[in-house]
Amino acid sequence: MITMLNGKYSLALHHVYNASKERVFLAWTKKEQLQQWWGLAGFTTTVEQMDVTIGGKYLFHMQAPNGKVYTLEGSYVDIVPNEKLSFTWKWLNDGVDSEETLVTIDFVEKDNKTELVITHSDFSTMQIAKKHNNNWTHSLEGGLSNYFN
Repeated sequence: MITMLNGKYSLALHHVYNASKERVFLAWTKKEQLQQWWGLAGFTTTVEQMDVTIGGKYLFHMQAPNGKVYTLEGSYVDIVPNEKLSFTWKWLNDGVDSEETLVTIDFVEKDNKTELVITHSDFSTMQIAKKHNNNWTHSLEGGLSNYFN
């Protein structure tokens, strides 16, 4: 779902995984695990930097099947182990939406499974929010779901 508040767009996604909150949190915070599932189908992700501490930075390179590399950077804003992860998000490629946005992930226990509640906010246009909504959906329903199966 995409909403608008104070002239900025936000998207919210909910996905349930057949894994404990601890396992799902580690999939987001351990380099070796994140590289196995992050990104769209066919993409390969290389984590150049990933300092999961408040103020710590991350830098990911995602290579598309056609060879083009997309680079994403940000810093961690809030970390509550197995409960919450929040980080800034900015694309570094020319021609790619390069505004800084904010991602917040809540890890919620639900019937021995984990529900991820992802809020990605501060988009300047509906078009950019829709593109991120589509990409998040594919990554979460594909890569992360497959990682736990």
